[in-house]
Amino acid sequence: MKDARTAAAQALMRMEGAGAYSNLVIDALSAKNGLSPRDGAFAAALFYGTLERMLTIDHILARYSAKPLSALTPAVRASLRMGVCQLLYMDGVDDYAAVSESVNLVKSLGCARASGFVNGVLRAFLRDGKAVPPAGSSRAGQLAVDYSCPTWLVEEWLASYGEEAALRMLAGSLGKAPVYLRANTLRTTPEALCERLAAEGAEAVPAAPPDGCVAVRGRLAVETLPAFTEGLFHVQDRASQLCAEALGALPGERVLDACAAPGGKTFTIAERMENRGEVVARDLHQKRADLVAKGARRLGVSIVTASAGDAGVYDPALGEFDRVLCDVPCSGFGVIRRKPEIKYKSPESIQNLPEIQYKILQTSSQYLRSGGRLVYSTCTLLPAENERVVERFLAENGGFGLISQETHTGEREDTDGFFTACLERR
Repeated sequence: MKDARTAAAQALMRMEGAGAYSNLVIDALSAKNGLSPRDGAFAAALFYGTLERMLTIDHILARYSAKPLSALTPAVRASLRMGVCQLLYMDGVDDYAAVSESVNLVKSLGCARASGFVNGVLRAFLRDGKAVPPAGSSRAGQLAVDYSCPTWLVEEWLASYGEEAALRMLAGSLGKAPVYLRANTLRTTPEALCERLAAEGAEAVPAAPPDGCVAVRGRLAVETLPAFTEGLFHVQDRASQLCAEALGALPGERVLDACAAPGGKTFTIAERMENRGEVVARDLHQKRADLVAKGARRLGVSIVTASAGDAGVYDPALGEFDRVLCDVPCSGFGVIRRKPEIKYKSPESIQNLPEIQYKILQTSSQYLRSGGRLVYSTCTLLPAENERVVERFLAENGGFGLISQETHTGEREDTDGFFTACLERR
């Protein structure tokens, strides 16, 4: 059996240039290495902590390593990065163990000749009091090191939202995200759900707004609880629930969720409609559409029909709708704390997104009846994907008007970063 640090190092190495999902990588390796629940939790904490603070850690290593990081083997890089993470960010690991275990790790990974190098780098950092070297004169550059966020993204947030909001967004991009649930109001109430969860060992409290929102305290795999199996709730961030509320769907209406998977908003919309009317859930891939259908069955939601379809291509067979939700694919910079690998995307990798988003919005608008409401939303915090897309759409579609729009940056509630614009067809 391999230990927790080995699993964490393997996960980090697998993430390098692989375009992988962090949760899938660490979960698979913890299982493959036969880790106990306790060791698996430590491996996950070390892996996510290192991944989340990678830019800060690499800034430190650039000061203390005689060799460029790019010249090191992946195993040595992972050992050094995890060593700094333990020294700087993991209070439960003492300094001696952080260094010695990093040396043992690099040996176990087949790089015994580098053990002295790893030992020397980490001890030099330790001797200097574990002080993070300053980044230089640039305000954005210093914030990039302080919050382990790419300088280009820090500059974008400072320019678009101002320093106060940018600092709040940067702070919110680190640490564990809160867990919110949506009570299935077809079967229970938020208060009754909290009582049921308490009986199953989970502490939870109603967290309106919006109605039906429940906050879970502590760390627990809520999907393993009997209440989940019985369809009493689904997991959904508060901002996402607010987006579904903004659609304003009423019982008996016909609603299109154009980019539905994994289905959280679909389910919330159907529940708010009291399971009366019709919700058509579409996704590009059939497997993901099947996930939406499976979730609807678990929740006892019968008005949802899920199918595969390209949201950027108009399908007249779908007919006309009273409400349309257009939650488009995006860069995801509002959910960094849930998926820290997102922030390492390059600006070039996302530059075509606004055009894709506009095409989906333009196509989705064709399904809306006169007087109907269209909601455009993303889980990112970049005006190019949010306000600019909406502005372009309104400029090129005179039959639509803006009702409201809001960017959630965590100012009022602890939510994921989110953008919502409500439009109406005149």
